[in-house]
Amino acid sequence: MANESNAPAMTATMIILGLVSLAFMCLRFHCKRIMNANLGVDDYVLLFSWVLYLVYIIFSIYTTRFGLGEHLINVDLVNDLPKALYFLPISQFFAVLSVAVSKSSFILTLLRLVVQPWQKAALWFMLATINASMLSIAIVQFYQCGAVPTAGCIAGDHVIGLGVFAAGYSAALDIVLSAFPSLVIWNLQMQKREKLGVIIAMSLGLIAGVVGIYKTTTIPNVARDSDFTFGTAIVLIWLVAEVTATIMAASIPFFRPLVRKFSSQAGPRKESYGMSSGMTNRKGHNKLGSQVDVHNPTGGFDEESRSNKGILAPDGNTIVRKTEFSVEYDNSSSNEEDMGRGHRYV
Repeated sequence: MANESNAPAMTATMIILGLVSLAFMCLRFHCKRIMNANLGVDDYVLLFSWVLYLVYIIFSIYTTRFGLGEHLINVDLVNDLPKALYFLPISQFFAVLSVAVSKSSFILTLLRLVVQPWQKAALWFMLATINASMLSIAIVQFYQCGAVPTAGCIAGDHVIGLGVFAAGYSAALDIVLSAFPSLVIWNLQMQKREKLGVIIAMSLGLIAGVVGIYKTTTIPNVARDSDFTFGTAIVLIWLVAEVTATIMAASIPFFRPLVRKFSSQAGPRKESYGMSSGMTNRKGHNKLGSQVDVHNPTGGFDEESRSNKGILAPDGNTIVRKTEFSVEYDNSSSNEEDMGRGHRYV
């Protein structure tokens, strides 16, 4: 047991989940490019959260050189432990900020969709409180009393209590935000199937909430454990998982263009007129397609006249054809789709 180490597992998990979160975020930006939609404030905030996330990963992996993830009995208490205690709070500072900023991005996305005043007020309240709670624990940890208390330091139990509250509130917020999209999206002008898909995609933050709850339960035990260098690595692993789940939940709802692309490849082909370039604006992308079909079920091919009577109207003198137009409009804020159909007589 003395040779057991959490450092390799922590390093591998951080690298893998860091790349996974980067891939999901890049797919989000790619889908917005497909829709010719400009990046919004929520996109830049999400990118900033990933940069903080990357700095956190770098500091955490670097701190393993000084005993993070090892049993305290195997750590050089004179040369390595002071360095570990120096870099660990810095790592956790960026981690906590990354959690807050990634959730802020998701809240900002929802703010672009809501219309009810109480919904806006609730989201702004959550945005302010999650950043305030996370920023407070990120700063307070630097003033925690050490083995020899100094003037102005904060007792360890108080820091632990604040950390548990901040982590618990973050987890609770994930659960609330996972239910919030159903209130917002259900009234949008979208097909019911697409509504359910977007609601489920935006509710994946529930996973981050579950991870956050488990992480919250481990904080007191690890913080008070004398073998804290070993246990802290486990907390950092769950923290990485929480940030990754949040970034994934914030990115998946924007994957609709890719889903439509693959669905159209598998489904029937439609005749398309190249008119999309004339119907594009700054915020979205319009796409016009059409499909032509004959409209007289009683008509057929006349062998004697060598003509197709299926294109005749019921009066037998007017040519009729059905042209089905589909207009798709993708917008980063509304994501609405309108369909128009009509008959045309020639």
